Amino acid sequence: MPYQDPSFIRPTIHPWRAEFADAALEQRFLHHVMPERNAQLKASLLFAAFCYVLFGVTDIATLGLGPTAWMLLGLRAGVALVALAGHAAVSRHPRSARVSELAACSALVAALAVFMAVAWFQPSAMPWNTMSHALLLMVIYVIFPNRFVYALAMGIGSSIFFAAMLFSHFPLKTDDLLTLVLLLVCGNAIGYIAARRYHVAQREQFHATVLLQQLAERDALTGCYNRRVLQRGLLDAELAQARRKGTALSVILCDIDHFKRINDTHGHASGDVVLDKFAGLLKAMTRASIDSVIRYGGEEFLVVLPQTDLAGAQALAERIRAAFAASATPAVDGRAMLATASFGIATVPERTPHPPARYETLVDAADAQLYAVKRGGRNGVRATSVAA
Repeated sequence: MPYQDPSFIRPTIHPWRAEFADAALEQRFLHHVMPERNAQLKASLLFAAFCYVLFGVTDIATLGLGPTAWMLLGLRAGVALVALAGHAAVSRHPRSARVSELAACSALVAALAVFMAVAWFQPSAMPWNTMSHALLLMVIYVIFPNRFVYALAMGIGSSIFFAAMLFSHFPLKTDDLLTLVLLLVCGNAIGYIAARRYHVAQREQFHATVLLQQLAERDALTGCYNRRVLQRGLLDAELAQARRKGTALSVILCDIDHFKRINDTHGHASGDVVLDKFAGLLKAMTRASIDSVIRYGGEEFLVVLPQTDLAGAQALAERIRAAFAASATPAVDGRAMLATASFGIATVPERTPHPPARYETLVDAADAQLYAVKRGGRNGVRATSVAA
């Protein structure tokens, strides 16, 4: 049966948060989009700082150069300072989603609060201010990258506050009030639809990218990595880390004994069952998120064991060998199949002065040990230490 990784299944997106229901997947998504999101946020903060001060000329045009206009200009300058501070914080912490969200929320809350003050002191311009608030809603929902729930809370909250100002402070006719309130409702509705669609589309695109990457790097039968991950530098990266930290690194090259005989006797479908079972055993007996199991080719598998010395790798290989040899595998025709495997180990000892520069050196050493086991009768474990 072909392997199906659970992450290949369409992930659940929360209906009103517009985020992945799986918190780990959401964090992975945020890490993926953070460079693009922060670039957009920094541009939005600079634009907001400039425009908010620039539109101070409308306060002067409406109120004249009096104390109120100067006060509003000061408040506008305060919004610009908050936006610039957010820009600086995002620049200093480019990998922090929390800093990004805090910068966006701080700038928007400051802008909305000052806008309410501007509208309060300009009753004659209330229709224009209502239209300005509708534009601010688009800024909240669409222009500033932020969590959807935060944008929704600020959009609805500011609209309720603004509507309350309309009813309590400004002497407008009922039909005018109704028109302005409907404008706010429409602004929130359009912003909600656009923002939610954007957030969901971003996550669906991310999932498609992850899916394609997994399809390219995973063996369809066993779910193990394929050799592409070696070409992409997985083992070279582990070697570099072992060299930098002075830790041990081991690899185990495993081969199922007489696999051609299994295929010839029981059929290729039963051979696939044996491969899948052996791969499952390797994954079950290694450390998730630390060790890597790679289908190296045919019935050969490579196990990469960071921070594992020679004795630890030998003990693990022996446990896997004994478990595989002791358990029968049911063939497609119902007959029980017994199979064994051979293991070759190569280890870079901890604090070795001259570790190998390339992963092929380590794999070739393990391969030599594997074939020594094959020549010696199979179903065994051999190991060696490696230096450049």
